[in-house]
Amino acid sequence: MKQSFLTKTVFSLFIICIAIGCSKEKIQNVSISSPKKNIEIQLYLQEGKLFYDVILEKDTILKASRVGIVRNDSDFSKNLSIQEVSNDSAFTQGYTLKSGKQSRVNQNGIQKEITVFNENGIPFVVEFQVYDDGYAYRYVFPENENKEVTIKEDASTIKFAKEGKAWLMPQAEPTKWSPAYEKYHEEVPSLYEKSPTGEGWCFPALFQLGKTYALLSDAGFDNSYAGIHFKADPQNKEYTFLFPNKAEAEGLYESNPSHTLPWKTSWMTMTISNDLNDIVTSNLVKNVSEESQLEDTSWILPGRASWSWLADHDSPQDFDKLKDYVDLAAEMNWEYSLVDANWNKMNGGTLQELVSYANSKNIGLLAWYNSGGPHNVVTEEPRDRMHIKETRRAEFKKLQDWGIKGVKIDFFQSDKQTILDLYPEILKDASDFEILVNFHGASIPRGWARTYPNLLTMESVKGAECYSFDKTFTERAPAYNTILPFTRNVIGSMDYTPVLFYDNILPHITTYTHELALSVLFESGIQHFGGSKKGYESIPEFAKNFLREVPVAWDEVKYLQGSPGKDVVLARRKENAWYIAGINGEDSEKEWTIDTSFINGNTDFELIMDGEEAREFKYTESTKTLTIKVLPFGGFVAKTN
Repeated sequence: MKQSFLTKTVFSLFIICIAIGCSKEKIQNVSISSPKKNIEIQLYLQEGKLFYDVILEKDTILKASRVGIVRNDSDFSKNLSIQEVSNDSAFTQGYTLKSGKQSRVNQNGIQKEITVFNENGIPFVVEFQVYDDGYAYRYVFPENENKEVTIKEDASTIKFAKEGKAWLMPQAEPTKWSPAYEKYHEEVPSLYEKSPTGEGWCFPALFQLGKTYALLSDAGFDNSYAGIHFKADPQNKEYTFLFPNKAEAEGLYESNPSHTLPWKTSWMTMTISNDLNDIVTSNLVKNVSEESQLEDTSWILPGRASWSWLADHDSPQDFDKLKDYVDLAAEMNWEYSLVDANWNKMNGGTLQELVSYANSKNIGLLAWYNSGGPHNVVTEEPRDRMHIKETRRAEFKKLQDWGIKGVKIDFFQSDKQTILDLYPEILKDASDFEILVNFHGASIPRGWARTYPNLLTMESVKGAECYSFDKTFTERAPAYNTILPFTRNVIGSMDYTPVLFYDNILPHITTYTHELALSVLFESGIQHFGGSKKGYESIPEFAKNFLREVPVAWDEVKYLQGSPGKDVVLARRKENAWYIAGINGEDSEKEWTIDTSFINGNTDFELIMDGEEAREFKYTESTKTLTIKVLPFGGFVAKTN
């Protein structure tokens, strides 16, 4: 009798255990490795919170970085349990880009999904993709409830396992003109320093930890999330994530993103390597973004453009001055000429008449627009034509009928979800009318150029226009220029408007060859040359010929040497031709011997380097070796013959 009672009791407890999951061992740790096993992600629960470490070649880089997020209706940051872990799913990506640093991208990765329950049994999924040069993760809310929820807090953190330094850009305080990612990327000598603006730090953010480099940014936006940025927490030695300031976009719209369930957030990406070449060549932001939505891309033609505004701010209202820059584009064999703000007030002719003149020279015209709308108060025109779909599509149809090839759309002023939603919507509508797009006063590239290849460039950089109004730019530009190839330009095309020879309102202390080198170092699907017509006419014929031939869409890029803030040398390939360019960001002469052994076959180079003075060139028509003397703030360019 006693034994029978005990047997029944044990059996009952067994049934109860099955019902509540006691028979299944709780998952406490998860590991994910890259295809070549050089990067390992280790996730683990600790006191109900989910953390992860990142190990690169057996060296721990991130330690106890947190994973978690809080919705208005559910908290997924604490009291968590791992319920299910998918098998590793190997995948291979292959896609073609119309413009960028690499025309064809082939990438292997491993995907893993970790299903986590909060204390109320509500699931969310942490989805990881791990590549040999980095990783990305995002949150997935699988509930099929068709209800709208809001993210209250992104509780994720970045916590490095060792000391280091960084190259960061302060997040701008909201103003009439900002934020627009137009402050300096600058060296921050130690981790977790507070931003001087009090608003945190922007993406992309580059860190150096011993011999390891890590570049962080966000990506994969599909009209359902807001931009995020860093806030340094010195006390806890970690970086936390912030949504946009409420004052952005004139205080309109919500800062925290909302969406109807089910829902996927954007991706947080980290390119990580002991080799700066892996940072420079990374396509991680595009890898995690949607595939191209355009069936026909034959009309999308990257190219070079003349631009009158920087040399003469009133020129877009003067038909004859604009004709001069169409003539410059024709003389220099460039494909486009940009007509900037207030062209609708043009004297002496109309935009349609300018199109006719440009067509006679085989030059395509690009036209400027204000993105506003109520989200900015900038008065430059045309405005109020891009933020409403029906109005926007009518405008694109008109431009197509006139023969305009593309638009430059300016002054977005926010990373709020409502504003970020505008970017893919504009691109989608523009593609229907075969209109190329350049975003200015804009957010950073977030993979949209893969999804909509008619996006050829974006500003989101403190560019050469600052020679008109920023008194600090003259002194800071040389070193700053050497940082951009490792930061902003890694994540997408960058409309810096480079290559100035004559001085603008403020002089430049970079040499003429430094300026020429920017045409190769800075990648942009439309490369707007910002200098004056007089400046380009003044340079020797060999320098003109270089600018007549330099590509803007590349097949391959290689980092050769340099360090952010000091100097940089890159090589870019277009078909069988290699272009090599380098700049010196420091106030001292240097001598470089460039290793060109990576080039198979033809290693005979045409070389342009600094002359005896900063505004002189030295030209060598043919040389087998690249031994370069670089002036302070100098540079060089070379291309295979």
